[in-house]
Amino acid sequence: MFPFPRTHPLNVAVYSNTFGLRNNFSAFTIEISDFIRNLIIYRVSKIYLIDSSKSENIRIIRKLIKYSLKPPYLKKYVGKDRDLTKSGLLYPINIPYHTVSTDKVEGEIRKIERGDTGIEGCTCSDGVALMINSEECKMTRYISIFYDGPVLEIISERDINNMENVIVSSRSGLNPLENSSFLKSLYQKKGITLLIGPPEGGVKRKFQNLPAFNFITKQGTSNVRSKEALFSALSILNSVLS
Repeated sequence: MFPFPRTHPLNVAVYSNTFGLRNNFSAFTIEISDFIRNLIIYRVSKIYLIDSSKSENIRIIRKLIKYSLKPPYLKKYVGKDRDLTKSGLLYPINIPYHTVSTDKVEGEIRKIERGDTGIEGCTCSDGVALMINSEECKMTRYISIFYDGPVLEIISERDINNMENVIVSSRSGLNPLENSSFLKSLYQKKGITLLIGPPEGGVKRKFQNLPAFNFITKQGTSNVRSKEALFSALSILNSVLS
């Protein structure tokens, strides 16, 4: 059984320079794959990617996330792209359109493009469909009720000030477990957007009016990278909000 979307949004805002190319495209691809896989585990609703003047990063990250979320049987329609040369390193993800068989199985949900259902001899109009008769390969249009991954949106740093219910992950913040009631109340109103600062730090100084929480010891130091702080924060938030 696949998980349902969250009752309220749990979003993540990260800076594009959190992910460094470092002249190693294989490592960069794996890094993005690990990022998206973890967000799916915690059913993150939306990724706000903050443009930190790394336009090349933005372009590549967008392509890798889009490709990662595409069902395996539809990846063949993605044209040759030098930004996807290491896409074979992307980890599999657990969303409905990805965990399907190569045969006809009643009850499977499939995303369809160009009439391609991923099953030889079976066709259906584009969109989302449910297999209802495996013998006749009959499918019907379907509105999925399951979580199918986060949506990506590119924003600027100044956009953060116009967003609601943003919390900052900072080592100078409050203990999230001791303030779980506040976090739950915030989430129940309009959801939560978790802001993770850039590798160079300073996010708390930039957004002093936003509530901050210390989700991991030594956060923001050389011992704890931004991505590690993100995954730790999501783990604690997931526990608190559940």
